Amino acid sequence: MNIVVVGGTGGIGSALVRELSLENNIFIGSRIKTNIDNLITNLSLTNNIKNNNIISGDLVDAQSFDSMKLFLSSANNFLGSIDCIINCVGSVLLKPAHLTSEDDLDAVIKTNLYSCFSVLKYGFKYLKKTEGSIVFFSSAASKVGLKNHEAISSAKAAVSALALSGASTYAKYNIRINAIAPGLVETPLTQHITSNDMSLDYSKKLHGLGRIGNPDNFIPIIKALIDKRSDWITGQTFSVDGGLSNIK
Repeated sequence: MNIVVVGGTGGIGSALVRELSLENNIFIGSRIKTNIDNLITNLSLTNNIKNNNIISGDLVDAQSFDSMKLFLSSANNFLGSIDCIINCVGSVLLKPAHLTSEDDLDAVIKTNLYSCFSVLKYGFKYLKKTEGSIVFFSSAASKVGLKNHEAISSAKAAVSALALSGASTYAKYNIRINAIAPGLVETPLTQHITSNDMSLDYSKKLHGLGRIGNPDNFIPIIKALIDKRSDWITGQTFSVDGGLSNIK
């Protein structure tokens, strides 16, 4: 399978790339070229790339439609076709609405919603040829009221809505669109929360299982969703959140 991972050098993205590169061809998107090069080098050194699978990547600014258009063209040129696009790009902004500036909100919306919208907009012409699939990342914060999450909850709720509407629009092409809604996951993006003992302890207590997640927790469901045998699953947002959204 030919898979594109946008945000493929982040915490969850790199875990997915490591796993998926064992059996698939991968094209990684990141804002920093050295991060792409380092990840590919590491995969080569650990013998992660097997069975003549190929892997490469390119720069992409996920907030820019033009950048995403060029990136997906490069991915298709390298891979020959695209079966799946996984968008792992995201951000975390914890501010109450009255302290959130317009620039703050713009950045959150562009990082989380615009990136997904542009994946769908420019990925369509490639995925319709392969009857492929898209996986977005929403958030459990869009399903449960959490203090100081107004901006990020709004953006992530919009991602789930995009997956639902897009799944309806593109079902006639057999393109499937689903989303994952994580709870708090230990990644470089959340380090400002997890590195603080008080914040970490509070966060653990919000999750029914009493712990936060790690990037490997998303590998099984992602692999299942992109499997061709899952061709009857679309328009869904799946919670992988340690019970945050539904266990008290």
